[in-house]
Amino acid sequence: MRRSSLLVAAAGLAAGIATVALIPGATLFTAAAPDSAGAAAPGERWACPMMDFIGRRPGDCPVCGMKMTKVTAGELTREQQNRMGIALSTVTTGPAVATIRAYGTVRYDDRTLQIVVPRVAGRIVKRHPAALHPGTLVAAGDPVVDLYSPEVFAAQGELAAALKLADGHAIHALLERFTRWNLRPLADAVLQGGAPVDSFTLASPFAGIVVLALEGEGMAAARLPVVGTEVMADTPLLRLVEPRTFMVVVHVPEARAHWLREGQSVRLASDDRGELPDVAARITWLAPELNAEIRSREVHLHLTDPNGRLLVGSLVNARIDAALGPDLAAAATAAAFTLVPKSAVLSTGVRHVAWRVSGRESDGRLRFELAPLALGPRLETDRGHDAFIVRAGLKPGDEVATQGAFLIDSQAQLAGTPSLLFPLGAAAAAPAHTH
Repeated sequence: MRRSSLLVAAAGLAAGIATVALIPGATLFTAAAPDSAGAAAPGERWACPMMDFIGRRPGDCPVCGMKMTKVTAGELTREQQNRMGIALSTVTTGPAVATIRAYGTVRYDDRTLQIVVPRVAGRIVKRHPAALHPGTLVAAGDPVVDLYSPEVFAAQGELAAALKLADGHAIHALLERFTRWNLRPLADAVLQGGAPVDSFTLASPFAGIVVLALEGEGMAAARLPVVGTEVMADTPLLRLVEPRTFMVVVHVPEARAHWLREGQSVRLASDDRGELPDVAARITWLAPELNAEIRSREVHLHLTDPNGRLLVGSLVNARIDAALGPDLAAAATAAAFTLVPKSAVLSTGVRHVAWRVSGRESDGRLRFELAPLALGPRLETDRGHDAFIVRAGLKPGDEVATQGAFLIDSQAQLAGTPSLLFPLGAAAAAPAHTH
């Protein structure tokens, strides 16, 4: 049964092919008649108000039968403007001020680093609170460690002997030695009749917060004194930095690398604390070259945080207000340029255009014309200003579409007139795509 059905189907298909082959070609294919009377002029099309249909001539919609209405590229009635949400802005002249945004993490300012060292060799026999934990606040004069030093013990004995012999030259030389060791109180005690001691307390001559390794120093520096350790003269025992003085390293993209200069003030914010208006930060160093791997310029910010709102390791958002001079480099005073709102610019990345108002009719109709643009850098600020510098294509006072510009451009593409993607019009570009 199945086999007979397949045979019947195959026979029917063969008969159909033979029938089509015998019909003259003129009967099946008719050349399209060229547009003649009633055809659309350049820039005009007819659109169905109900269906998504665009025609080249007036008449009824072939889909629903409704009367089609004429659409002229770049011309919008008041009703069309409302439906498309058209909004206009005026091209202005203004100062070239941009906000550069960058991110970095807070670290201690290594410029404030102070290192506590013994001036004489010995062995650590006791640690005081200043040497127990990183993050400890140390005041100048606070004890750090007790050090056993045979050399110091012997020098005290020599001083006591020189006193008995009234050897002024030896006494003077020994006092100079104790002064170099920062241990003059031990010598004064012997001068007052005290007995020599074999260990002494080493105090910090600096104030600060105890840190281990700073950024980039590695683990070799990340250690505190340990009881029983033999130390040589000038061996680092404790590392102190200012507790409220910080540094932030940020990277600014290459396109804005020339918008920076030393001394620029910087506004900071953090995720957990929000805006930090009381934290004063400035650019103190700019890298003389770009980082080739990430195409950015390294910038160092130094700041003080008197209210203790920042922690080392906090992520901060740095905003730098850059004023641009006539050469579009950082300047003390911003130069004036022609500015167009960013929302008015349509771009392919290479070609930039805007739709400019070219005429107004008494019935509310607007006519637009395509304005190819040569643009400078984009300027953004925290106050919502977002504009491009215009080198050519627009002048102050021109009105441009800032909302609905894509719809105006799409209308021009459908009508075959010049648009963003087709500088000479879609109709002129068509032959280049035929094969």
